[in-house]
Amino acid sequence: MRNISLLFIAVLSLSSLLTKAQDHAWAFGFYGDVQLESPSYNGAFGIQGKYDFGTYSAVQGQVYGRNGFVAAGADYLFSFLDKEKSNFNVFLGAGLSQDFYRFNEIDGEVVTPEARRNFTVSNAQLGLSYYFPDANISVYGGYKVKYHFDWEEFEPNFVMFGLRYHLW
Repeated sequence: MRNISLLFIAVLSLSSLLTKAQDHAWAFGFYGDVQLESPSYNGAFGIQGKYDFGTYSAVQGQVYGRNGFVAAGADYLFSFLDKEKSNFNVFLGAGLSQDFYRFNEIDGEVVTPEARRNFTVSNAQLGLSYYFPDANISVYGGYKVKYHFDWEEFEPNFVMFGLRYHLW
């Protein structure tokens, strides 16, 4: 399995050297994340926009959620490879989001009406992306760690993934 993974990375690296790199600064698409350790976390999915303002820097914003949860956030991304020369990239990011929850509290046997709470969350991420120039589409995936300021706790082991269409 390890050899297959290394071969896949080598093929992506070589193909990124032989093909035209991305020349579109704006991209929009699908975003998702799933926490691997929590059986109660079903994943959150939504939309995302990204703007590349340099060959190594970008900002992205996303709105995503699931039943009873919505989050809006923004991230700064640093790419280790020049986007104008390579379709394959490794990126590192950091950002903030505001998470909004809606739920019914249970206190003993009494269920209170719907409560609403929101939290500020910071996150760090490390990922891989690949841009397909013929289709103007990029795919990415990575690992994300979240920190809840109100709870003062880390939530590790999020897998994030997405698909973006590069417009202009």
